[in-house]
Amino acid sequence: MTDLIIKNNDIELTQSKEPRIDSRLVAKEMGITHKSLMNLIRSNKNDLKEFGSLPFQKASRKRGVGAVTITYALLNENQFDLISRIARGKNHKQIIDFKVRVTKAFANSREREKVKREYLPFYHQSRYALSMMQGVKKYHYINLAKAENRFTGLYSGERQIANEQQLGALIILQQIESAVFNEIDSPTEAIREVKRRISALSDLITSNKTINNLRTR
Repeated sequence: MTDLIIKNNDIELTQSKEPRIDSRLVAKEMGITHKSLMNLIRSNKNDLKEFGSLPFQKASRKRGVGAVTITYALLNENQFDLISRIARGKNHKQIIDFKVRVTKAFANSREREKVKREYLPFYHQSRYALSMMQGVKKYHYINLAKAENRFTGLYSGERQIANEQQLGALIILQQIESAVFNEIDSPTEAIREVKRRISALSDLITSNKTINNLRTR
């Protein structure tokens, strides 16, 4: 399965089984060469592995004519913390600022995963309720997903990288959907009613200036 790239402001984390940060980004932000950082990682790999697996990846980079293959590491939060204590950059203030931003990025990633675990049961509950309706067709599921995406500012295929606010909004929508699907027998009428309630919720949020975390379109 392809790893996800999760952006937390200006920090990118690679998400597979757990969030990790690319050693190339670490070297750049700490003001040291990637070669020097990789030497540190290799010389301290046994200590780093105390905090989990230490995956190395390869990537091609253009250089004049042709390309060169470079090796980089993906560090989890504890591994990043250890290597950032060992590495020495020139600009102490810049390094501290970077560590703060990375700490926030990992914290946001944990929160996102927590909300994602809460989101999935509501998603399945909504889809199951729709599937039990007589006459339901594939386009009903498509129209339902489009209504959800429009409200949360997501495009097709972006559910996996939705942030915690968007996932939280989806949880609310899917509770609304399940209630509607238990009230109305016709899937077409039910989807129409879901859209009406989502529109009403969107109007409520738009009129409330204190609610501004969702990117509606």
